[in-house]
Amino acid sequence: MFNLKRPTFSKPHFTTQPIKAWSSRLRHAFTSKQAFLTYLRTPGSPSSHSWTNEDLDPSPPHMINWHWYNFCIFWFGMGFGGWTLGASVVALGMSWWQSILAVMCSAIISGLMMAFNSRAAATYHIGYPVVARSSFGMYGHYWPVLARGVCAMLWVAVILYQGGAYVSTALTCIVGHSWQNLPNQFSPGVGTTIQRFVGYFLFWCITLPFCSLRPNQLKWLYNFKAWVLPFSMIGLLIFCLIQSGGKLGDVSSSAGATRPHGSALAWIFVSAVNSSMGNWSTFIANMPDFSRYATSPRATMWTHILFVPIPATLGGLIGVIGTSALQHAWGKTIWNQWDLLDAILANSWDGKTRLAVFLLSFAMGLFTLGALVGANLTPFGSDVTALFPRYFNIPRGMFFCCIVGLALNPWKILASANGFLAFLGGYGIFMGPTAAIMIGDYWIVRKGNIDLSQLYTSEPGSKYMYYKGFNLHAVFAYICGMSLPFTGFIGTFGITVPQGAVKLNKLGWLVSTAVTFVVYITICKLIPLKNIDPNMQWEEMAQEQSIILEGVEDEEKSKDFSKEPAVKELKE
Repeated sequence: MFNLKRPTFSKPHFTTQPIKAWSSRLRHAFTSKQAFLTYLRTPGSPSSHSWTNEDLDPSPPHMINWHWYNFCIFWFGMGFGGWTLGASVVALGMSWWQSILAVMCSAIISGLMMAFNSRAAATYHIGYPVVARSSFGMYGHYWPVLARGVCAMLWVAVILYQGGAYVSTALTCIVGHSWQNLPNQFSPGVGTTIQRFVGYFLFWCITLPFCSLRPNQLKWLYNFKAWVLPFSMIGLLIFCLIQSGGKLGDVSSSAGATRPHGSALAWIFVSAVNSSMGNWSTFIANMPDFSRYATSPRATMWTHILFVPIPATLGGLIGVIGTSALQHAWGKTIWNQWDLLDAILANSWDGKTRLAVFLLSFAMGLFTLGALVGANLTPFGSDVTALFPRYFNIPRGMFFCCIVGLALNPWKILASANGFLAFLGGYGIFMGPTAAIMIGDYWIVRKGNIDLSQLYTSEPGSKYMYYKGFNLHAVFAYICGMSLPFTGFIGTFGITVPQGAVKLNKLGWLVSTAVTFVVYITICKLIPLKNIDPNMQWEEMAQEQSIILEGVEDEEKSKDFSKEPAVKELKE
């Protein structure tokens, strides 16, 4: 049972009471078998199968604390981390301005998709899995949840290893050559060095405490990152330009590519946009897990439309110019930031350079940590909560994912980096259709009307059971969109497929998303869903349930919400 009220906003306060309560529950858990089983269950979930727990229920008022400026700060810090974003498109032979244009186009599309996909969560304060129930069905939503969770777990292992590279570089700056010349080393068959392994383990240890925090508790991290990262990237760009005397090298030529023209250029450009979408596809699906804490639906609209493309374009521009400058100065092209920092140390080993590289390692490690928590750990925690609501909440899921990520040995995964990263890049054909259905369903089909009480029941005849728990319209549209580039996706496993299928897979995200959206809207118009009242106005149900928060920042100045009566109970 849960009640929803308009939130009141107050300054956060911190006490030791949660820690004391947790330690008390832990001690009690070992008093008996039944007490231990009770402890394993998440707060708010009954002993039998349930569709609810504390993280699946709508966010309570005290957790709704992401204002519009928090989303601006979040994307300002995230966008400037795209140093390597233009690497693949420049290597294809495009000029620097064509590469930046491709990055900008992908960021504009992504910003629009995020804005539209955030609306339901920001209005009803529910996360990605629960929003998916309304469009895919009570049982149908398990597939998009499982697909996202598997992808997130794999990326956690990879990003942990990348973060460990920055820790290793920072230790090189502190300890000196003795860190690089450790006497004990792994055998070549292990696939990594002891320095990288220690850095990886230390970064894993740094990440663990953040697994206990939900997005409403992480604003300070993204605020700090937004202050640190842009200045660090600008400083690195200045260093690169000083090295080259302000001159830029031809990165595309160094990559062995020739400049395309005409239709070949158009094909490469569209392919580059699709490739860049892989950088954003997880965030498009993930934003409901952040937007559920928004103080107003408007806080997630224009902030994504503006503050996703602008910082991302600037970050990509800085990366392309900086890399081009070093290519001219040193005669080699270095795209990975950790390789770039090691190259800077190899070129200059004085104290000032080591201090600068240490600070850059800290800034880039901070960016990696923010991306790891926001784009992978939090979504996995949300997904596993939906799959096993009796035993997992978001923090427990994040801890579980982090532990499994440590056991995956990411250096072994990256040993076949080309095929593996191509697989993860092509994985967007599964996530793009999901976002397309969720956006089309909320904005066009049901006009923003979701019955919250029906999202937590699988009783026969309940609104979101559709046909035996599956929305067949969504299933059909998903298969139509995903199947087109699927043959090319199979080719990422090393299986020989037709060349046409390979090319179509290079446009996989764009094709699968667009086709799914059109098919779903069309079939819903031809065969209307039975659980939708066509006479309802835009978000009428949200207003009836008194949980839409339009303009709460202005209202809170003139009205005391605490004096309003509580809204009716939405779930019995």
